[in-house]
Amino acid sequence: MAFAVLYLPLIAEFGGSRAEVATVHSAVLLLGGFGGPLIGWALDRLGPRRLFQWGALLAAGAFLAASRVTSLGALVVVYGIVGGLGLAALGSQANMVVAALWYPGARGRAIAVADLGTGFGAFCFIPLAQALVSGVGWRATLLAWALLLVAIVVPLNAFQRLPAVAPLPAGGDGAHEPPAWTLGRAVGSAPFWWLALMRFSAACAFPLINTHMVAYAVGQGIAPAAAATALGSVSLVSLAGRLATGWLSDRIGRAPTLTIAYTSAALGIGCLALLAATGSPAALVLYVLFYGLAQGSSGIIASARAADVFAGSSFGAIYGWLTLAIGPGEALGAWVGGRIFDATGSYLPALAFALGALGAGVVAIWRVRPDPQRGASAG
Repeated sequence: MAFAVLYLPLIAEFGGSRAEVATVHSAVLLLGGFGGPLIGWALDRLGPRRLFQWGALLAAGAFLAASRVTSLGALVVVYGIVGGLGLAALGSQANMVVAALWYPGARGRAIAVADLGTGFGAFCFIPLAQALVSGVGWRATLLAWALLLVAIVVPLNAFQRLPAVAPLPAGGDGAHEPPAWTLGRAVGSAPFWWLALMRFSAACAFPLINTHMVAYAVGQGIAPAAAATALGSVSLVSLAGRLATGWLSDRIGRAPTLTIAYTSAALGIGCLALLAATGSPAALVLYVLFYGLAQGSSGIIASARAADVFAGSSFGAIYGWLTLAIGPGEALGAWVGGRIFDATGSYLPALAFALGALGAGVVAIWRVRPDPQRGASAG
């Protein structure tokens, strides 16, 4: 998310259009999805400790190299592709799999608590990145990010591991359980594809807003520091939203909870449109509140619902292939926001595109139904 504060400085540095510069972040997001099968395979075989540590080192090396590039194309390759692969190993996919497998009886809450680090980290590092970019430039900011990955992520993940054996559903002895899910059986099932559509839709909507929100707000007369603080505050509010999402999903169900969360996100996007109409900072505050409550809800619900249906020894690989839907969606969302602005001179049609994507995601999650042969064990 902190790429948002690099966006305008990179446009000034390389002279590209907004769509061209957004391609750098689109590459990161694309690798986050297309790298999913590789990350899932590596998680099942290497375990989270080695996966996370090696990913941090790869991303740090990419940031170090990106701080020295002299062309936008080189930045796409080094930051977007190499760095994107390293960041994919550190992303929500693997972390949520770990949480889902450790706590099968409270998946929504466990994933939400683990994912608090995402929201709190963004709240801390987006304003910090803006201060660094303003003070020492974007190149030195990348060096600082590389240092933080090596100093924090590598040593802390020395403690990571998976449970030795995935527990059976409560009350089951395995004698009458249907065959375990394999990757092939999962990909051939309807729940897999509805979950993929839900993830694709969310990936279109949220990265579009997150990538372009600072540039949009600046265009409405908001100071860059204030716009970056607002984006960071979204992540602070998301701490409460993530916990509420996990708690509600364990009690009222995954689909009703996502419907509530996406309604809140839609209200927040509507407040951004209101900012263009009124110019009132109060609209930005309401955006932070409503949109922030929904930030992170997609990953929590999707991973919990996927574990409800597909949990087992191949879950890492299954969820990895499921995340293939995320990369194209995120890349499309980040790119289409800039492309719409380039074509129309306004971000308002892009906001409407994001609202449509949220609606598609709600329809999809309601269609994820368990295999009747599996009954209650599928959620």
